[in-house]
Amino acid sequence: MYSVLIDFQGAIMLKIYPTFFPDFQCKADRCRHTCCQKWEIDINKDTEKKYRSTKGPLGKELREWMKTGEEGLPCFRMNEKGYCHFLTEKGLCRLVLERGDDFLCQICRDHPRFYKFPYDADRGEEVMLCGTGLACEKTVEQLLSEKGALTFHSSESDRPFHFDRILALLHLDEEPGLSAPDLSLSAHFAKETISRLEETNPIDREWTDSLSFIKSHMDALVLRARQLSEETGLPCLTRLYQYIFYRQLDECEAYNPLAMARYAKEAVVFMLLEYARTGDLIRSVTRWSEQIEYDTENVYILLDSMDGE
Repeated sequence: MYSVLIDFQGAIMLKIYPTFFPDFQCKADRCRHTCCQKWEIDINKDTEKKYRSTKGPLGKELREWMKTGEEGLPCFRMNEKGYCHFLTEKGLCRLVLERGDDFLCQICRDHPRFYKFPYDADRGEEVMLCGTGLACEKTVEQLLSEKGALTFHSSESDRPFHFDRILALLHLDEEPGLSAPDLSLSAHFAKETISRLEETNPIDREWTDSLSFIKSHMDALVLRARQLSEETGLPCLTRLYQYIFYRQLDECEAYNPLAMARYAKEAVVFMLLEYARTGDLIRSVTRWSEQIEYDTENVYILLDSMDGE
């Protein structure tokens, strides 16, 4: 089993992960995008202690670039370009190059992996849902290259199963169509999607400009997005929808499952519109994830507005 899961072997619980999860490997300098930018990189206590006691020029440099973040936790400062100071021009981490993966703080070792813990009433315990975030180009490539339906494995069995089984496990299968919704693209739904995204906190000016462009060219982009939807294929779009839904399943007690389904559907619609605007599906997916999934406040802004609709 994938080594990251072994870290949790002390906790006896059902672990679920997408079939492609064990094969994940960072593209590093082959990636067109870097994770080491824009957001504060929190440093866990054990690593902070290690960094503050590191001797020599590297130790001095580490301490110079550490600060206390907005939540009172130690983190790295970004440089004037918004990147981590230890990111090289080739897109590689200098800490890894000089000291190895074990020298990294916890978030840098784990990212873009995520772990969610929804409650299974039948088992009387939490279930661990594992995966990698869609802000990662490699994750998107893996997801898009899958054939047919999105499949998962669990720690109890290597036999693959589909998303609807996870919904049933969490008793979310009473609403019809949650696992495979209508992903046809209407102009009305597209306009509602963009209007709702305008209420989120923008990650940068580029995000705001892209929403404005889509809004002012809506009719043409909807037509193009419909064409791209047919070319991409329903199985691929359904995998995207299910994976986005899967990542938010720990919110199933707080939100109506229909709101969570709407959240995932609107995400796919935005991706198609952005794909129509840019001609780059992978970047359209990672762009949405950066803006929404990696700012939990934006996730809740969207879910709150959808809950009860």
